[in-house]
Amino acid sequence: MASRSNTRFQKRLKELARANKRRDKEEKKQQRKAERVSDGGGPPIEAIDPVDLGLPPLEDETVGEGSATPA
Repeated sequence: MASRSNTRFQKRLKELARANKRRDKEEKKQQRKAERVSDGGGPPIEAIDPVDLGLPPLEDETVGEGSATPA
């Protein structure tokens, strides 16, 4: 029966470790959220150049309207 109390102790240590890890993760999540809010979330979408991201440049939407053919 000696192993029974040892397994309970080990289980309790595991539970404490899991709780500590969960608490640490929640604190880090809150810190990232606070940093994101204080930074302003990065540049506005209009300020990002698609060419800098490796994307082709945007074309006017009016060009695509006349090329559609009815089925």
